[in-house]
Amino acid sequence: MEVSSIETMSPATSTTETSASDALGQDTFLQLLVTQLKYQDPLNPMDSAQSLLQTAQFTMVDKLNVIADAVTGQQQFGQLSAVGSIVGKEAVYVDALGNQMTGMISSAKITEGGALLVIDGAEVSIDRVISYSGENVATNKIPDVPADVAGMSRSEMLTGTDPVYVPYDGPRDFTVRTVVSDNGELVSDLPFRDLFVAAGNRWGVPPQILASMAKAESGFNLDAVSPDNAQGILQFLPTTANWMGVDPSNPASAIDGAARYIRAELEKFDDMAMAVAAYNAGSGAVSKYEGIPPYAETEAYVEKVLGYAGWEEPASEPTVI
Repeated sequence: MEVSSIETMSPATSTTETSASDALGQDTFLQLLVTQLKYQDPLNPMDSAQSLLQTAQFTMVDKLNVIADAVTGQQQFGQLSAVGSIVGKEAVYVDALGNQMTGMISSAKITEGGALLVIDGAEVSIDRVISYSGENVATNKIPDVPADVAGMSRSEMLTGTDPVYVPYDGPRDFTVRTVVSDNGELVSDLPFRDLFVAAGNRWGVPPQILASMAKAESGFNLDAVSPDNAQGILQFLPTTANWMGVDPSNPASAIDGAARYIRAELEKFDDMAMAVAAYNAGSGAVSKYEGIPPYAETEAYVEKVLGYAGWEEPASEPTVI
């Protein structure tokens, strides 16, 4: 809610050289009001704005801007509180690379760009915070325990698992030049690195393959849409996404879904190149040709993915004659 929408209710406040504190003067009631507003929940700024509006109906309306300035350090109602009420709590947030992190809020401040929290030494914009101190969030993280692949049928693997969903409100497009470092591990600054590792561990799929698929499929663009309407970072067709219970626009859901699919194809073909080809051309096509289908797109796709990942098929055992 912006100041202008409130100011229409009353004459505009004149500009003075005095500070917000001086403007409030000795008015004890208004001082208490400011103190109260500073400790409103910063993750629910509309509640704070509504509280201010309701209070303004029975107090000095011409001091609305002065009150807002005292609360936020600027005349705006987007984030009214001084966020002191959540310092010392544990926060779940999304970092600049799209990874979900957890840490303790050590301090907070209001800047011209909005509220900033310091979490484990890093400054985090409050709009990147998903939850704090046990707040209920509609989330279903990638399980830490490896899936019982041996005890699952192909159908159960693809459609019978609980869908993964982790709320995400971070950047939607990334420039990724390298997926794997010289030592064969995922590069440290890879977007969604923790999700690739978690999904890979869950389904027994190398995270290097999953991340390389994301680079080949969408270039790490969460909003990518192909001419065939394949969507998201891992380019799920809507029919496949619905069948598997995947949200293509959600990175955790899409990455876990891709890992599930590759695991199912590895169980069927026992060959990484064929599993990757199946992701592009379909399992039926790989079965038909008993290998990578002779499609230019699929052949190029498999070459890209395995190349980005630095993948080499394990050497086969020598034949004893």
